[in-house]
Amino acid sequence: MKTDARVRYTRMRLREAFLTCLAEKPASKITVKELCDMAEINRATFYKHYADPFDLLDKLEGEALAWLEARLGESGFQRDMTLTILRSLSDEDNPYHALASANGDPGFAGRVSALFYREFRPRLAQILPHRTEDERTAAYLFLVGGCGRLLTGWLQGGKQAPPEEVAARLQTITEAFLRAYGGC
Repeated sequence: MKTDARVRYTRMRLREAFLTCLAEKPASKITVKELCDMAEINRATFYKHYADPFDLLDKLEGEALAWLEARLGESGFQRDMTLTILRSLSDEDNPYHALASANGDPGFAGRVSALFYREFRPRLAQILPHRTEDERTAAYLFLVGGCGRLLTGWLQGGKQAPPEEVAARLQTITEAFLRAYGGC
């Protein structure tokens, strides 16, 4: 069923207002009043679409996770997917940048992590066929921890290196580890 253009426009304005606020302060401090003022709508219109600002945040996170899941399904451990994610995190105009910021929902990182686990953990059985389940789990945790720390350092360090360089680093390290650990 196609959504009415006015509904799409209203939701777009509310999302833009929310992301603008999120760039400036924590999600817990964003009010319906300021969202309505920014989006130039009344409170009743807001409540037709969302229960509260946290409902709007949850919908935005859901869209981000759906986008990410589609990319993961297309590319697996490939550099292009990593590069797409890094560009999204580094582009301040991209909504995913705000969701992943310190002002976003702290639980969002856990939801992203769970998505990666669902996508990549089963693939290790194919990549590391001679390893036990415990060894594959250890490999997954090692890779996620290392890659996560590298990304955290990049983000907290002001994203000094270009996304292409970080993606190449991640790919090189991951491939080298999997080759070394997979060779029995």
